[in-house]
Amino acid sequence: MNNEQDVVTALNTINECLLSLGDRIKQIEEYVTTMPFHEKILYKPNGHEKYLNIKENYDHIYQRLDKLEKEVNGM
Repeated sequence: MNNEQDVVTALNTINECLLSLGDRIKQIEEYVTTMPFHEKILYKPNGHEKYLNIKENYDHIYQRLDKLEKEVNGM
């Protein structure tokens, strides 16, 4: 009889964990669907420690292009 109670307790605990995970997934899905599109796409350029969103990545690319143009033009 004690073994059956242990199984019931274990199954109830697992059920509570699954319900909590389902709630958390729902919260994450709601957060992601309300995020602006440009914040959903991240890229980590070589040499960077953090991921950049699209705007930050474009800024990084244009800074590098400007630097290269100045070097080529002798500025």
